[in-house]
Amino acid sequence: MTSAEYIAPAAFEERDELTGDWNGARSDLEAFGITPFFYYDAIVGANVSGGIQGDEEFTGQIYAGFDFDFEKLFGWEATTMKLSMVDRHGKSVSKNVGGIYDPMTIYGGPDGQKTILYQIVIETRLNDQWSLKFGRDSQDSDFANDDLYRYSLSTSINGPIRAMMLDAPQIVSFPLGLWHARLKYQASDEHMFKVGAYQNRQDIWENIPGTDFGWDDDDGLTFMAQYDWTPSIYDRPAQLYVGVAYSKVDYTQFDMKEADSQSRIYAHFDFQPKEDLTLFAFGAYTTQEELAFSPLQISAGANYKGLIPSRENDRTVAFVTYGEISDDYADSVMQDLDYEMVYELGHRVQITPAFYIQPSVQYIHNPGGSGNIDDAIVLGAWIGGSF
Repeated sequence: MTSAEYIAPAAFEERDELTGDWNGARSDLEAFGITPFFYYDAIVGANVSGGIQGDEEFTGQIYAGFDFDFEKLFGWEATTMKLSMVDRHGKSVSKNVGGIYDPMTIYGGPDGQKTILYQIVIETRLNDQWSLKFGRDSQDSDFANDDLYRYSLSTSINGPIRAMMLDAPQIVSFPLGLWHARLKYQASDEHMFKVGAYQNRQDIWENIPGTDFGWDDDDGLTFMAQYDWTPSIYDRPAQLYVGVAYSKVDYTQFDMKEADSQSRIYAHFDFQPKEDLTLFAFGAYTTQEELAFSPLQISAGANYKGLIPSRENDRTVAFVTYGEISDDYADSVMQDLDYEMVYELGHRVQITPAFYIQPSVQYIHNPGGSGNIDDAIVLGAWIGGSF
């Protein structure tokens, strides 16, 4: 008997959740058309070398809600709804590391550590090829993101492409929900196209939307378009997506002049050279250095499932990110800024199908891009479970 089999009672073999099937109540709800979910994640991080000063912190979050199957509930074919909330608490070592990216990805900043009403979103399949989604959600549910990113403790990888969220944001990520509509066209098994329009709020970091359903006079729109291709290369699975984000909203440039739009292109590619090993890279670029804190970001990673014998469900992961800092921004703060790089190595131990722990080490080179802060080493562990 393996340790995983010993830890996991029979209920875990039937359900992915730690609390099992609630004596059949959960299955009954799902049969009726209501699927509850509850996840808890926490990260412990310690800046053990370099940075501004040593630090150790804890941050956690609850993500909970319901998925509704309207076909089962009301007879509305191929229509679903998601209603969710997020509670974030704790602190991060990021301030004392001094870098661009946060080493503890589920920290939402000092203004984001609160309870937030996140998703109120409906999706309906119009036919075999077309589907429509609308309501309140974040762009990373559909654009500029991939499941491979979610194994990183650092915001340099985890979530949508971070360069698109810094300073003058074009997109937002979990758990910030904004009004939107997204149309998806599945042309074939290999080819998919998506377009979307999202509310753009430039003060979103100071005023977390939550139950604020309004649309202010100075809010704008971000238009997203993305093409996804999933071919086989040498009979091995691969994926490519390319996209563009165009934001029509009033921006203030680093020289304090006004601008009314920002655009950026992005792309991702991953490939499985062998079974259970996936290599990937992605990046984003804009020519508008007068608006973009990081005009260029390039990231890469590897994800190996079952690298250790007898641990076939564990994941060994490695990541690296290069983030360029805008010359215009550097001039505006009268500093000589260049770039920051983040290296990360981790191993996710899948203790049961519903519970994991992931130790990680991050090396942050040139934190903040100035060269005045020593390279930092951050040790961390991510613990997560589905209840």
